Amino acid sequence: MRDRAQHPTTDSLEAFAEGTLAATEREVVASHLMGCPRCDADVEDWRAIFHALTTLPRFAPALGFGNRVMAHVRIPEPWHSRASVWIDRLLPKSAFGWAAALAVLALPFIAGGSLLVWLLSKSYVTAHGLWVFATDRFAAAATRLAGGAMTTVIESDVATWIATNTTAVFGAAGIRGVGALAAGGAILTMLSIWVLYKNLIRTPNRGSTHVMFSL
Repeated sequence: MRDRAQHPTTDSLEAFAEGTLAATEREVVASHLMGCPRCDADVEDWRAIFHALTTLPRFAPALGFGNRVMAHVRIPEPWHSRASVWIDRLLPKSAFGWAAALAVLALPFIAGGSLLVWLLSKSYVTAHGLWVFATDRFAAAATRLAGGAMTTVIESDVATWIATNTTAVFGAAGIRGVGALAAGGAILTMLSIWVLYKNLIRTPNRGSTHVMFSL
């Protein structure tokens, strides 16, 4: 509440009308209302509002109202919850199902292991030669895949867009920006060359034993 020479605040008048104002402040407000018709009228307005609110009918929700409301509430589940549901559906539910699933998963390993044992049983096939043969075929396949992907990128609209916007990019970047882009491109190029050399291009140290095709 403000100083006694001034009018009480609206909160003080509301609390006075509601009967929740502290005893000391209530006496000050009551003495002020005796000589201030305007504040007294405000208090009467507050009392009329509180009386109207207390006379309003109170309605209780019907039986099952909360259940009917919650039945229409849709809360989206997070993606991991949906994924766990699908995983639970795909997982076997019995010991026989688990055994069948493990058997299916083990078939490629069993077949591959049997083939590997059969190959190594030949006198003209060694583990080193078989490893060299497999790595050579993998490197050739990876090289063909990388070449096809590069050709697709070059012939696509991405290469056309890059060529069209190169001048605009360099003009906006300025001399320092062009230098930074060139340095970054050089570093990425050297790193790419090193990775390709390390994994695809470098010829392994071959011995005199190779995989024979007259199996």
